[in-house]
Amino acid sequence: MPPKTVVILGGGTGGLVAANRLRKLLPKEQRVVLIDRTYVYSFAPSYTRVMLAQTTGRRISRDLRWLEKKGIEFKQAEITSIDTANKRVLLETGQVSYDYLVIALGAQYSHEEIPGLGRTWTYYHLEGAEGLQQHIPDFESGRIRVVASALPYKCPPAPYEGALLLDEYLRNRKLRDKFEISVHTPEPLPLSITGDEIGTRIIELLRKRDIAFTGNAQVESIDHDEKLLRFAGGTTAPWDHVVATPVHKAPDILVSSGLAAEGGWLPANPETLGTHFDDVYAIGDCTIVPFADGKWLPKAGVFAHGEAEVVARNIAAEVEGADPIWAYGGQGACFLSTGGGKAAYIAADFFTRPEPKVSLRGPNRRWHWSKLGFERMWLWRWF
Repeated sequence: MPPKTVVILGGGTGGLVAANRLRKLLPKEQRVVLIDRTYVYSFAPSYTRVMLAQTTGRRISRDLRWLEKKGIEFKQAEITSIDTANKRVLLETGQVSYDYLVIALGAQYSHEEIPGLGRTWTYYHLEGAEGLQQHIPDFESGRIRVVASALPYKCPPAPYEGALLLDEYLRNRKLRDKFEISVHTPEPLPLSITGDEIGTRIIELLRKRDIAFTGNAQVESIDHDEKLLRFAGGTTAPWDHVVATPVHKAPDILVSSGLAAEGGWLPANPETLGTHFDDVYAIGDCTIVPFADGKWLPKAGVFAHGEAEVVARNIAAEVEGADPIWAYGGQGACFLSTGGGKAAYIAADFFTRPEPKVSLRGPNRRWHWSKLGFERMWLWRWF
């Protein structure tokens, strides 16, 4: 039997885990190919630390070309088409045929949907976090609005973590009394998918630090002349500094290749992460994974990781002639830094019935040090 080729599109968290796991599970004659437009992987949970100059982009980044030493073929190229009928991926530099395809392209960022959004600060990519690191020291006073611009967005706790860490930064500079900090989100409560209890606890964390929370606030435009946030329903909020999430959408290549609908995401089976296309799997932020009552699995690296483990094991089993028996369980956990050398730990099992099982522990110093250790462990483990 000729060797099989497994192609993974996207070198983010899900793609990186899938490539590593497949390479360990498959014999050397089976090909594992990872394709991404850039060779730089950066650890997104540390972007808030970059923003506050607690670390650097270089320290949380790695070179995907290093994976070659593990036997993973890496191709840095722009994808021009995904041809599922002929089982091939077309690149600007050629094409790659596959026996199995794992799509882990993440979410594409956009600003066009909300006028003025493109001129705001963000720490949702490394360049934005590094830009904030350079300019935050120039903040002297005013109203800082942390805005979740649209749903869904990845790493749901991140806007709240950013607000809490900005509060700590200003207190350390003895400038906090010169600033007003607030968080605005389209959700009724923080992390509303986790239930009212968790959302209420996060609001209380914000309140104790004099950070205002406004829910059900869908921003429609960000006026840079009058310095006003304009929300659906006609309400407004003046600002001096806006830190916002970009709008998230499915990558254009998935739409143009017919895998995702315009304005939608790539549907994946909740247990196998299989798609409607033969031997094509989808993991991570580019997907829509339903779990109950029309709800979707949140977009976060921890879920991409778990999905990658399941897909890799099932593909390896099929290649070796065994039954694919692994099923994804919807579990995940993440840290929420709260400042002062403390962090909270949020754990969730979204596939439980009738409601997801979610807990929030801390904040305390234990989880803070656990988060720092997790960053180091992650980069060491997968590179």
